[in-house]
Amino acid sequence: MRLFGSAGRLRSLLCAIAFGLVLASPARALDIEYTPASKLNNVTLAGSHNTYDKKSDFEYLTYALDKVQVIELDVWAAAGKWYVSHSSPLGNVNNCPKSGVIGADRNQDLRSCIDSLRTWHDSHPQHELVIVKMELKAGLLNSPASLDDLISDISGGGAAARIPASSIFKPSDLMCFNAPSCTSQYATPEEAARAGNWPTLQSLRGKFMFMMVPGTVSDSGPRTYAAALRTGQAQIVFPAVFANASTASADPRLSYYTGSDAASRPWNVVFDMQSGVLDSGSVPASVTGWMAQNNFLIFVSDSTPGGSSVDVTAGRARLRSLSQTYRANVVDTDQETSGIPYAFDRP
Repeated sequence: MRLFGSAGRLRSLLCAIAFGLVLASPARALDIEYTPASKLNNVTLAGSHNTYDKKSDFEYLTYALDKVQVIELDVWAAAGKWYVSHSSPLGNVNNCPKSGVIGADRNQDLRSCIDSLRTWHDSHPQHELVIVKMELKAGLLNSPASLDDLISDISGGGAAARIPASSIFKPSDLMCFNAPSCTSQYATPEEAARAGNWPTLQSLRGKFMFMMVPGTVSDSGPRTYAAALRTGQAQIVFPAVFANASTASADPRLSYYTGSDAASRPWNVVFDMQSGVLDSGSVPASVTGWMAQNNFLIFVSDSTPGGSSVDVTAGRARLRSLSQTYRANVVDTDQETSGIPYAFDRP
């Protein structure tokens, strides 16, 4: 049985002390050069690819937050279960410790991954924005509302929240004319983004942002969540769509949200892509230029920006190039511990 609120966190702390464990991660070395007054759509943040699967680099999930602001979880969601693994739809293989307690057994489900973030959050209350990128491997076969409840207990009013909704930057927050009072709103996230309503990094301190990308087995997850977001049945996560060689138009949403789902397009203001499709021209700079012009967020995966030799100078030049040429807001990599990742104002 999981204890919620201060009692649950106290139990976790006492368990850690009893086993002589240290809750804090190793010395923090997050490299940030952006201006706190910069808006989220005008910076480039450092990210990690498949963070949950890198036990040799990050013994526990939150240790990655010493190096990057964007982490990734692969989730298999079906029949009320929330497994976190790369290729096992019925098992957990990851660096998330049970109930978020450093030193406890790893290979836990999504609940413990979120518990880990909450434990870290409580120890770093003024942390920089942390973005959690979730790939729903086989789609979202549990309800979108159940995902929101797992994170923030929306249906229960937040009493059992792992991470309170107030500590999460949500699509509805983007839509607020006058945050935090939010007495009036833009009609959709797209309208808000086009108006440049993204918050500053300073105002996002102490907050998380969750985003969802299509899975490799089924790409339906963001489509399912966006429909729930549009109809008021979900509120926590930003859906994202891939830009790739098969998206012929400047707007990849046109081929992803079709038929009755076309109405969900304005609820998707985040795009994800591989650096290879940019380098090859399959997705031309004009497409990412259009995204940036409309103040949409652009996530780019580049596994080895420093090359096979892990050259830090070349790697950082590569990050700046992806930011300037393709307007990337996030670049995630497999070279997280190399000294290459850093966050900066987008040129």
